Amino acid sequence: MNIQEIKKQLPTGAIKAIAIESGIHYATVQGFFNGKQTKENVKLIEHTAKYLKQYKEAKANAIQELQAVVSA
Repeated sequence: MNIQEIKKQLPTGAIKAIAIESGIHYATVQGFFNGKQTKENVKLIEHTAKYLKQYKEAKANAIQELQAVVSA
């Protein structure tokens, strides 16, 4: 798992949202995404996976809805 590749998939504002959702200080989350090891790594991986899954599902649904409207 390359955290830098995962970071590239996140939209703008995702790091702040993950910090808020996880309850971990923003600077710690930034450090994690910049490659620093923290004691919160496991928690951050879990919250990042959850966030990215929800984001990708929402994006896919929005694209599908937009395509339906455009082709109607």
